[in-house]
Amino acid sequence: MNSTDGGGPDRTVPGAGENVTTTIVRRIRPGRDDEFTDWIQSGLGLARMFPGFLGGGWLKESSTSDVCVIVLRFETQRGLDNWLRSALRGGWLRTGTHIAEELPDERITTAVDLFERH
Repeated sequence: MNSTDGGGPDRTVPGAGENVTTTIVRRIRPGRDDEFTDWIQSGLGLARMFPGFLGGGWLKESSTSDVCVIVLRFETQRGLDNWLRSALRGGWLRTGTHIAEELPDERITTAVDLFERH
């Protein structure tokens, strides 16, 4: 996983206790790989400021792929929801519209799904 600690939306993976993990899949726009790395690291830094953030990161589908999976973990669903609904996150997302697009139909539900695409 390329990463430090993280930020992204809506697909939740059941975890131990109340902890919640969510993923988002994004496609990097052509020629924007370096900008994407900086943008994601910036978003992860912002997520770190939110109570209950446990960590996160991102990985590319392969070295030649433009598809990335961002993974975030929070102590509770409430903590995750606070990040997802925050104005801070909304502003950060707007700065990346020219860098990457969300792939809303992609679902990651288990660790195996992170590495096997159908």
